[in-house]
Amino acid sequence: MGICDINMIFTYAWLGASGSTHDSLVLQYVIDGDPIFLKPRIGKYYLIDFEYANKRGFLAPNRGSTRENIRYHLLEFDDGPPRNKKELPNKWYVSLFSVTERTFGI
Repeated sequence: MGICDINMIFTYAWLGASGSTHDSLVLQYVIDGDPIFLKPRIGKYYLIDFEYANKRGFLAPNRGSTRENIRYHLLEFDDGPPRNKKELPNKWYVSLFSVTERTFGI
């Protein structure tokens, strides 16, 4: 697991999961068990990938329900601006999250 800031500098890395471990379990272990990990201050958030669930200090994009067709990937917004109030925060999210993807070389 890695965390980078807006300047594309890694601020945290954890390489301790052996074998096959779900990402959400790794995140929970780091939050609960690593004294070096700095939890976000109140009102601040780490952006997390869409596979994770939102929790205090950790923000994932809004996926909506299966019927809503909510866009949450950067390339999906090439078709036009956000269409509703659920997509607007996703547009902001993907703009910021692209820094993380560039840092990891995705």
